Amino acid sequence: MKNLIQNGLLVLFSALIISACDNGFADIPIVDTAPSIQLGAITSGTTEDEDFVISVTLKDAVEGSKISSLGELDYVITSGGASIASGKEVLTGWTQTVTIRVAGGFPAGDYNFDVTARDSNGNSSVDNVSFTVAPAKPAFDITGVWSMEQVPGSLAVGPGPGTGDFFSINAGQITTRACFYDDTYTFEPDGTFKIDMGDATWLEPWQGVNSDACGTPIAPFDGKGSYTYSYSSTSLTLVGVGAHVGLAKVFNNGELAAGDTPANQITYTIADQSQTGNVKRMTLHIQVSPGAWWTFKLISGADAPAATTIEGNWKIAPEAGAFVVGDGNQVFFSNPLSDVTGRDCLFDDIYTFDANGDFSIEMGNSTWLEPWQGVSDPTCGTPLAPHDGAGTYTYELSGGKLKLIGTGAHVVLPKAVNGGELPNVPVPNEVTYDVLSLTSDGTTKRMVLEINVGGSVRWTFTLVSA
Repeated sequence: MKNLIQNGLLVLFSALIISACDNGFADIPIVDTAPSIQLGAITSGTTEDEDFVISVTLKDAVEGSKISSLGELDYVITSGGASIASGKEVLTGWTQTVTIRVAGGFPAGDYNFDVTARDSNGNSSVDNVSFTVAPAKPAFDITGVWSMEQVPGSLAVGPGPGTGDFFSINAGQITTRACFYDDTYTFEPDGTFKIDMGDATWLEPWQGVNSDACGTPIAPFDGKGSYTYSYSSTSLTLVGVGAHVGLAKVFNNGELAAGDTPANQITYTIADQSQTGNVKRMTLHIQVSPGAWWTFKLISGADAPAATTIEGNWKIAPEAGAFVVGDGNQVFFSNPLSDVTGRDCLFDDIYTFDANGDFSIEMGNSTWLEPWQGVSDPTCGTPLAPHDGAGTYTYELSGGKLKLIGTGAHVVLPKAVNGGELPNVPVPNEVTYDVLSLTSDGTTKRMVLEINVGGSVRWTFTLVSA
């Protein structure tokens, strides 16, 4: 009988303990854990002005338990320590998923999302995630009217981006293709893309004409289609059959031949963009085969006004196609963009035109040397007389001609002289260049010079004020 009473007391005591663990008896200590928080992915809102959306899953105790249940959730979104948005959600039960939405999202910038969850007993836990909101549009705005820039090298193809080994347009060809260089490409704010070719553009035999020439635009590359565009800081995509910039035949990984079906979408790589005053410039690259890339240089904004003087310091334009040689039908050489660093000793040479008619060259301790000057290979090295800038020089500018007077006077490459290239002709006492263009965007002046070195072969040099 005694054992039955003891066993009954043990059963009763066990029941009391179980009941206490279920929060039935406050005088018996219990263990109660805080809610768990699981943050889902941010499914929207990482672009400015886009609704911010994130799901949060919370759990507390075991379903059916009387220890505690979910109570409430607080969240705050901050940027730079300042509160941008906040809110509260009432919770129920033992597990719940809450979707938090902030209509309209946030401006571009860096943010923190902090959340606090509490149960019915006041226990709390926290979690957070950092996120970045990108601009809806890149910082460089391409909306507006663009055309191909009328400078040598603005249309080029070579083995890599920015190269012109296979072809690089020269000043004479720009004049011949005036019907192409006046084509305009318009990027509307609503994402619409337009092409205006006027009555004529540049046609090639793959379009059914006998030879390269200006002519009436031919569908679907006549600007009559409906096109759209999208872009980022590194790429530009045109959508619609016939949409293109530069040459119509060029598309991703190919060039059109007669009878080919045109692409419905083309993506160009944006190599560089700049803006000075109202004038914007943009360089596009597109690969047409493993060993061939086209380069298109475009310009937008007010036409660059003519510069009234060449007085001041000048240097080679730090770009592909800054110095080019060809015969009007083909390009023999056009410097790639990599030469800006590969030949930095040449690109930092300064050519100064003083108001009193004096001309000077500052090469520093190094400039570009070639084998005709006595070195074994083309390389940077100590300037060699008489092309070391140590002479006394003057200049005359008249009627579109720039004459440099004095043995050794030159711009860019000293070997290029009238009627020949050194060392095949004597070093002249003067050299004359044709001034193809002299413009200013209000801050930087730009000058394109050309010199005939024999027959139809011409070197073209593009300089900018320094």
